[in-house]
Amino acid sequence: MTLGENAMAFFDAAIAECSKDTTPQWKICDEGRNGYWDRLSHERHLQSQKTQEMLFNVVALIIPTLKASPVLDVSDEKDVGRCIKRMRAALKLRRFRSWEIEVLHDEGTVLGVNPPGQSEDECSSPVDAKNAFFECIEQLEGIAQLLKITPANLPDGLPEKNPNLSQSYRPNTAFIMMPIDNSNPENEDVYGAYKECFSRFGVKAVRADGIEHEDVITKRIIEEIKTSEFLVGDLTNERPSVYYEIGYAHSLGRRVMLYRKAGTSIHFDLAAYNCPEYKNITELKSILMKRLEEATNRRPEND
Repeated sequence: MTLGENAMAFFDAAIAECSKDTTPQWKICDEGRNGYWDRLSHERHLQSQKTQEMLFNVVALIIPTLKASPVLDVSDEKDVGRCIKRMRAALKLRRFRSWEIEVLHDEGTVLGVNPPGQSEDECSSPVDAKNAFFECIEQLEGIAQLLKITPANLPDGLPEKNPNLSQSYRPNTAFIMMPIDNSNPENEDVYGAYKECFSRFGVKAVRADGIEHEDVITKRIIEEIKTSEFLVGDLTNERPSVYYEIGYAHSLGRRVMLYRKAGTSIHFDLAAYNCPEYKNITELKSILMKRLEEATNRRPEND
């Protein structure tokens, strides 16, 4: 059986089982995200798990092809990711939601940032879950048609896709996304450590307050994120502006080296990313130097 056939069999059986319960939908969902799931039989749970495994097998085939596609980009990868999460949630009779970064402002002044996020904390009826699942199937089928397009079908001269760097990136540059507080000596020492380590590899590192600009500062920051060869995000103090900048970098498909001072919490949206802790400046320099040796494939100066 195909993924669609397995899913159809599961949802139809789930609809039949849940229809025996006359409790109103709103009351079932008040029980939590497993309101409908807990009404299913053990056999149905196993059927769902088997279908989820089939879904993951399909994903394993799609993702590498998607990344190599000359006509699809990062936004398509994000669409596929949302579809997969929505389908997985549907197979557990839950509703998947996601939201983008929200910048809070007043007449052009940025007041703060609500970070992006996602959730499947709400239950979904079998009928609604079935509809959501097959909406995603239809969307994935459309992307699959585009995956059939190969470089041989395209005009000569199409630039090679590079998901990590802008075509106009500036070699040997780094942009540091971190809290800025000139009155805090420790904060300045951390910035100095980043600059020192990068300079030993011939890379000039700057942060927002070190950029010469005539435009609005946020416009220059965006340009730095787009064009710098290396990006670093320091999550110390959990500053909303830093999360916003890292989120924007990720939306472009950029890789960001993440670090944080020991004891710093990581918010939900970045929890899955590697983010080493440092207890002091010495430890920060040590882990950063090792990372830069791997990233640049060369030894530091004065070594």
